[in-house]
Amino acid sequence: MAELVCPRCKHELARGARSLTCAQCGAAYALVGDVPVLVHEGLSEQEEHQRRYFDSEFSGYAEYALENWRQSFIERIFESLDVLDGGGPYLDVGVGGSGVTVIEAAKRGVHAVGCDLSVEGILSADRFARGEGVEDTASFVVCSADELPFADGAFGSASAVAVLEHLDDDRPAVGELARVLRPGGLLWLTVPHAFRYMPPPAWPFYWLHDRRIGHKRHYDDARLVDLCAAAGLEHVRTSYSAHAVKIAQLIGTMLFPAMRDPRSRAWWRLERLDRRAEQRRYGALQISAVFRRTEARTG
Repeated sequence: MAELVCPRCKHELARGARSLTCAQCGAAYALVGDVPVLVHEGLSEQEEHQRRYFDSEFSGYAEYALENWRQSFIERIFESLDVLDGGGPYLDVGVGGSGVTVIEAAKRGVHAVGCDLSVEGILSADRFARGEGVEDTASFVVCSADELPFADGAFGSASAVAVLEHLDDDRPAVGELARVLRPGGLLWLTVPHAFRYMPPPAWPFYWLHDRRIGHKRHYDDARLVDLCAAAGLEHVRTSYSAHAVKIAQLIGTMLFPAMRDPRSRAWWRLERLDRRAEQRRYGALQISAVFRRTEARTG
């Protein structure tokens, strides 16, 4: 695992049998098995809601599964960040209960770390990593996105998929992502697209989804670029995904179980159509952008 530091004061942690203690401020953090739980007491109402929601969801993950949509995300992220070509160590913030990004990077020889606020999610991901035989190169930690327990410049690349929109304030989290990247390191962010660019028929469904899952905001390209620029992250490129063809893909997987097979030509044909439209802003439900950590940070 990457060197862990106190999420509050960023000083080193001393490891005991059942806890980690900060040598500087004296804060103590629990170990659940071998998994560090580096979260302070007094989470916000939003954080408590998110933890309960995702603990419930991730507790149902019984076996490791690399679904088509996860594989597609991994391909896009790894290629964009050069994860497999000198971009390690790799960090995924909001890794969830599958751990697939971290596990698949580790299978390819890249040291990778996943973190999430959900204890159930991290325990699930850690269990899967052990089952896949990559526990030596894949590690997991419970923490919040705005207080990452890693040293400055610890990672060559990082991703945060569907994270920023859940936070009370997205600025500290982006600042932390910039801090733990080494100069020149690359960051991938995926967030929900601004409503004005989504197809109007999708608005009520996405609004209900926002309320159910705890989304605080949507983004356009300018908002995301300005947010990251304030933290010393230089914009590299933006892409748009989840166009109308993805709805057809979703319906197809519901009606035809064969489309869930990783070898499904129909599923991947529709996925390629969506990727070909990655520069089409209108009609996209998601926006993804790549940023580079500059030498000098302003936030």
